[in-house]
Amino acid sequence: MIKSKKLVITAALCAFTAALSFAQEVTFENKLSSGLVSIDITDDNTESSFAGIKNEAKAEYSSEKLDMGVKLITEVIQDSDDSLAIGSDAFVDDYFIEFRPVSLVGIGFHKGYNVAGSFLPCLDKEIDASNFGSDLGLFIYPLEGFVISGGVDFISYLGKDDTKPLVNFGAEYTVGEMLAFGAAFRNVASDDRTIGAYASFTGVEGLTLNAGFTHNGEIEDFNIAGNLINAAVMYNKDAIGIYVDAVYAVGGDEDDSNELYTAANVTYYITEPFFASLYGCFTNDFDNDDSWCIGINPSVGYMFNEHNTVGGGLYVNIMKEAKNISFPVYWKYVF
Repeated sequence: MIKSKKLVITAALCAFTAALSFAQEVTFENKLSSGLVSIDITDDNTESSFAGIKNEAKAEYSSEKLDMGVKLITEVIQDSDDSLAIGSDAFVDDYFIEFRPVSLVGIGFHKGYNVAGSFLPCLDKEIDASNFGSDLGLFIYPLEGFVISGGVDFISYLGKDDTKPLVNFGAEYTVGEMLAFGAAFRNVASDDRTIGAYASFTGVEGLTLNAGFTHNGEIEDFNIAGNLINAAVMYNKDAIGIYVDAVYAVGGDEDDSNELYTAANVTYYITEPFFASLYGCFTNDFDNDDSWCIGINPSVGYMFNEHNTVGGGLYVNIMKEAKNISFPVYWKYVF
């Protein structure tokens, strides 16, 4: 039995290696990071603890007929009894496969597709509701720069009482290198449906402007929920990069959620390999005077070569009744 499993694994690896030999593009990124020490400060007490270690590994393969990728997360954290827990409940954080039997049609498995104008550069992610991909989806490419998709998430039921299928669909159109716009509809058969429309302007060299609106959206990292208006600016000129994003919730049922998130990050390359950054963020629930939070993160980084970068800094999180200080460091390898 063990021998047969080894043969199957070996055959799969050989097939994958053969596929890679015809690849148009293979990318890999590994980021090892830690906050080193987390210091919690209140009016009554100051406590420190191990801030944990996190490793994110991401690989993607792209060719004319096949795209696929996987993202793995491993963590080492301090548990409530001061022991160290190694691993992650969601070790496979993300994965996807899309194959195209003909050039106009793709069949996707857990393949996401986020509309471009939903990207928040300081958060380094898109708004979740902008994703019109599905666990099982069909992608159609009728024109250059135009993509349409529809599908279902798992587990979806058809004809089952009191249960509705998780249906998603949407489209995006890109006009040359100037403009991209699209819309995404998620879980449309349910009362929890989300609807988003977004646009991205890239018509000026070095400048990107993003904007959009999401019905029933959420930014989980900063506890924002409701009907969201998002905007972002990304500007790169010579040695400087300026990134600003903001999300404002204009409605929703979550009374304990924040209404505003905004952040800015400025990066300056002092020399070609050595750079410094200053990041700041602010969140607030205007119905609660005590809910505001300010984050500040000065940092520096050094690129040893095109593959290896290291960096570190200081992160201060300030709230009305508490403060948190940590010392984030990282090593990133890419090819």
